[in-house]
Formats: sequence, structure tokens, C-alpha cells
Amino acid sequence: MSDSEPPRRKILSLKSGVAAPGGPPPLERIQRPAKRVVVPEPPPAPPPPTGDFKCKPCGARFDPPAALADEDSVRCPSCNARLGLAGDFRADPPRLEKLRARYVKK
Repeated sequence: MSDSEPPRRKILSLKSGVAAPGGPPPLERIQRPAKRVVVPEPPPAPPPPTGDFKCKPCGARFDPPAALADEDSVRCPSCNARLGLAGDFRADPPRLEKLRARYVKK
């Protein structure tokens, strides 16, 4: 350095553990939380097929609702096709000739 140049200041670094004179205290190093290992859950098993009847138009299995009156019509839960009267489903044996559904043996 020559005599004509003004004196240089020290270069301060944010990573320095030394505080600047008259300034705030040095920053503390932030600890990162340990990485959690995420174990993927196995996909849920498909539900077992349920229902005593199978819709002839779409092939979906269903149970006829028990809350319907005998004169009410039963509809397929997936394709909304009219399958027959609730009384025909409850008959023992069911009147399959009047229904648009097949009886499925379990």
C-alpha cells in the first residue's frame, strides 16, 4: 500500500464468529432438523365384492335396500337402471323372471 491511499477496512463475513465492532452479535448457526425417513404406506386392499345380486345391464354387484316398500322400484347404484320391485327381491325364492338382476351365489 502506498501512503496516498486511504487505509482499508477489514472485510467482515456473515459466517465469521467475530462480531463487528458496534454491531449486532454474530448470528448463531441454525441447526436443521434431522431428515425424517418417510415409509410409504402400502395401498389399501380392494374391498371384497359384496352383494347378493348382480345388475344385468352393467354387471355391478349390490344389495337391494331393505328400507324400501314392496311397491317401490329398486335401481342399480352404479348405472341407475330400474331392476324391479323391492317385493320381488324379498320373495323367497326371489322372482328372477321379473327382475333385471341375477342372483349371485356367495
